[in-house]
Parts: sequence; structure tokens; C-alpha cells
Amino acid sequence: MHRCSESGMHGKVALVTGSSDENGIGIAIATSLARRGCSVVLTGSRNPEKAETLRSKLERQFNVQVLYFAANFEKLEEIERLYDDVIKCHPEGVDILVNNAGYMYCKSVESMDMDQWEKSLRINVTAPCNLTKLTLPKMRSKGWGRIINISSISGLSGFADLGAYVSSKHALCGLTKTVAMETIGTGITCNAICPAEVLTELNMKLAQGTYGKEGMTLNEYKKTAVPQANPSGRFVETGQVAELVIFLCSSAADQMTGTNIPMDAGHQAQ
Repeated sequence: MHRCSESGMHGKVALVTGSSDENGIGIAIATSLARRGCSVVLTGSRNPEKAETLRSKLERQFNVQVLYFAANFEKLEEIERLYDDVIKCHPEGVDILVNNAGYMYCKSVESMDMDQWEKSLRINVTAPCNLTKLTLPKMRSKGWGRIINISSISGLSGFADLGAYVSSKHALCGLTKTVAMETIGTGITCNAICPAEVLTELNMKLAQGTYGKEGMTLNEYKKTAVPQANPSGRFVETGQVAELVIFLCSSAADQMTGTNIPMDAGHQAQ
């Protein structure tokens, strides 16, 4: 069976969803994979001009093929079109699938908009399931593959006013275990990473709505609110999530499958 140490990742094909935001988790993961010599496929639904800038920068910096395809992850037909586009460029299929695209909706259950509930499930659970379904056959034929789901500490714990997000991320953790059990002994592994609050542009925008209403500065927010989510008092960094992905792709993680790995700044130790 083919093994992939970190040094053996050169030439692998990696599809990273939700990877078109300059300061997001997805582009950090794509960068770490490209640095190891992987051909990378970026995806996203916002600002294709900015995505093209990121794509060309990665390609030049690491001398690997980097593609970008836009896709709306609410729609199954767009996910299937995305996969078809990838296969046209990489007929042997995807070696590493990172399901990172996500959607957060913040409302209590009593005041929830059910259309937003459905949107959360479509993007956070159905889309990763569909992409996993599409990529597995070629992984099986090669006897090697890595499926890595970017879940959240909300996939392991409950939080008020995040019912749709918490439920969908719990479901993604459950999907991770199921895919792992269905691929035991094939050379394919499936794991989930569950970060606490990560320092991303999106999280900063969400935070601004909180500390702005309360008349706090960003530094005051970091000192008071961040420790509630991250007991360490510090954000998880996108690069730290990316390097955990690299470890899960290495031969050192051959026997790790079906795990939901907390990267939670001490949250579960409380």
C-alpha cells in the first residue's frame, strides 16, 4: 500500500473548499499543502477576482499547479459541476479532500429562521457528504486518500444561540466517524479538526458586531470575550489548523481515522 510521508506529498492533488478568502482557514491549508508540493484546487463563492490573485500567487510561489473554481455549496448541482471540472484537470482524482467551507447562523431556537437552518445543513453537512461521496471511488482505486473535515468546537459542545451551527457541526463529526468505518483497511482515512475561535477576517467581522454594540475596543474584546471561548485567552491561528492538516496527511497519521480532534485552546479541559 502506498504511503505518504510529509516529504512524499509532492504531486498529490488536494481540493480545499472555502479557500478563496485571503485570511481564512482554507487558504492557510491550501498554502501549507502547496508548500509540500501538492497541486491544489481552490474553491469559493465570493469575489472571484480576489481568488484569482490568490491562485496565481500560490502557483508562482511554490511552482505547483493551482486551480480555482467558483461554486455555491448550497446547491448540489454546483458541487457536482465543481467535481466534474476537477476531474477534467485531474483525471486520476483527488488525493486529499479538505471540507472547510462553512456557514454560521446565530439565533436562538425560538427565533430561528428555518430557511437559515436548512442553509446551515446544506453547506456544513450535505456539501461535505456529497464531495466525499464523489471523491471516494478514485481514492479506493489508488489505495490511498485523506478526507479532513474542518468542524468546530461547536461540533463537540453546545452553545446558546448557535443551534443551527452546533447541530450541523455535530452532524459533520458524526459523518467523519461513519466514513472512517466505511473505509477501514483501504488506505483512506477520515478525520475532523474541531477548532475553538480562530483568528480569521470573518470572525473579526462577527466580533465587531459584538464588541461594537457594547462599546468595547478590539483589544478589550480580546481580553474579555476571547477567554470565554478559548480558555488560553488567545485565538487559534489559521496556520496552526493548516499544520494539523499536514500531519493528518502524513504517514505518521496512517492509523488515525474517525477522530474528532479538539484544537480548542483548553475548552474541553474546563
